[in-house]
Amino acid sequence: MRLMILDKQKLPTNTTTQYHAIHRWFNFIAGFSPEFVWNCCEKANLDDDSKILDPFAGCGTTLVEACKHGLRCFGYEPNPFFCRITQGKLPFKNCLESLETIEYILLNGFQNSQEISILPDAPFKFLTQLFDQQTLSSLLGAKQVLLKSDFKNSELAFLILSKVLDLCSHSQTDGIYKAPTSKKQSKTPECALKYILAILRKDLLLFKENNFKSLARLFEHSSENMSEIEKDTISLIVTSPPYLNNFDYAEMTRMYLYFWGIANSWSEITNQVRSKLVVNTTTALKGHKDKQDIYREKIPSILYSELDYIVYKLQEERKIRAGKKEYNLLVYPYFFQMTQILKECYRVMKRNAYINIMIADSALYGIHISTPQYLEVILQKIGFREIKCQFIRKRGHRWLLEKRDGSQIGLGEYHLEALK
Repeated sequence: MRLMILDKQKLPTNTTTQYHAIHRWFNFIAGFSPEFVWNCCEKANLDDDSKILDPFAGCGTTLVEACKHGLRCFGYEPNPFFCRITQGKLPFKNCLESLETIEYILLNGFQNSQEISILPDAPFKFLTQLFDQQTLSSLLGAKQVLLKSDFKNSELAFLILSKVLDLCSHSQTDGIYKAPTSKKQSKTPECALKYILAILRKDLLLFKENNFKSLARLFEHSSENMSEIEKDTISLIVTSPPYLNNFDYAEMTRMYLYFWGIANSWSEITNQVRSKLVVNTTTALKGHKDKQDIYREKIPSILYSELDYIVYKLQEERKIRAGKKEYNLLVYPYFFQMTQILKECYRVMKRNAYINIMIADSALYGIHISTPQYLEVILQKIGFREIKCQFIRKRGHRWLLEKRDGSQIGLGEYHLEALK
């Protein structure tokens, strides 16, 4: 198949997903392009027996792109919301026919509104800032009717109603903290459903004979342990780990977690979601603060001097900062977990298989952290070879506010590539 051509600055973004069937059903502000996945596939010279892995599956860009080309694939995603969304983006045979029933169920639910008073305190307070009361009542009614139907376990129905939720909110819900004060134009539940179903029907007509479910396997836990995959079986890895930039991936999904009842409070989000993710934000430090020395010992010792210095500088900055953010406690857990995951990647990969990682450096309290270079060292120590680190684009310049420090060294996104 012909190599897809795309400006390399767009490779680490999801801006092109709106033009791709199935990918466009549901997306997140973080993520790379389908073109990046297929470019990696083209270079790897895959055959019909090849298997692809994404240890940070997110909304399923790698898995969906692999399935669209008939390739078997595996993914790991510990966020329960993203895991179900990705499952919903893996169509099965006769998937198109099921849309009519899902549409009937949800339309019936919109007409059987639920009292918003049934919501627990935290979801009530948060969701009523994102929706007018009538809309929220209709959406809760749809959820209630769906959960009582034969489609209660349908990931596709889950995806559809989640997308309706997004389109019906009168606040910005593009991933930037669901800010209740940032307004956008909203749709009625009925119009939102009609809109998303039109897209799904059009896309499913293109793939109505495909059974993505038979090609993909997705596991709802951390890729620190990928025991489901045998050693020396993966032909290609395409992934993008969380950046070490205090971006809270659990908070990003709070609207959905609260609506579906996956979590009903801030502490439940921590216990049920944050605790399962790679530690990259101070809101996820529960259970990690007392293990700093243990984490440090399991990071390649060649990195000790640089990481120790970063931790020291962050400790010193914390003393003089109003927010007293514990950024210093993120460094060792993050690189420990990344070391474990990359070791697992090495174990499951075939000889001469490629790993492709889209990653960025960061600046916490203005202290520069060269994550791509540190991961390059970790890859080398694990046994990877022919490691390349290519600069893709500048990033972070939009965030240089008075209250937020940048770095004297410009930040960027990088493509790490290596062979086993």
